[in-house]
Amino acid sequence: MLLSIGMLMLSATQVYTILTVQLFAFLNLLPVEADILAYNFENASQTFDDLPARFGYRLPAEGLKGFLINSKPENACEPIVPPPLKDNSSGTFIVLIRRLDCNFDVKVLNAQRAGYKAAIVHNVDSDDLISMGSNDTHNHNTSGY
Repeated sequence: MLLSIGMLMLSATQVYTILTVQLFAFLNLLPVEADILAYNFENASQTFDDLPARFGYRLPAEGLKGFLINSKPENACEPIVPPPLKDNSSGTFIVLIRRLDCNFDVKVLNAQRAGYKAAIVHNVDSDDLISMGSNDTHNHNTSGY
C-alpha cells in the first residue's frame, strides 16, 4: 500500500515510522531541554521528554519540525539508509535511532552522513534520559536523547 503526501510516496511501513515531529525549546523549569511532540496521520500526538547531546548543534529556539523515520539498521552503528527524496529541499527528515551497540557519536555521524537534519536516540527498555557524550571531534548535526 502506498500513501501520497504531496509528492512523497510512502509505503505502509514508512507510514508507520514517519511522524511529524516538532521539537520546542523548553523553559528551563525542568531539567529537560525540549519536548518531542510526535503526530501520526490521524493527528493523534504523544509527547516525549528530550535531553540534548553534549556535542553537535543546538536546536533552534523556535524548534524543528520534520518527518521522523526509523533508522535502518535500527542501531545506526554502520551507515544507514538515507531519507526518501533527500535532495527535496521542502522536507526535513529526522531519524529515530535505537540506543546500545556503539557510541552515540557514531550513531549521529551516520545519521549526518545519510542526510538527516537531526537524530533522536531512544532508550531501550527504560524511560530514563541519558546525556549523550562524544569520543571524537566530528562536526555533528542536531541530536537529542
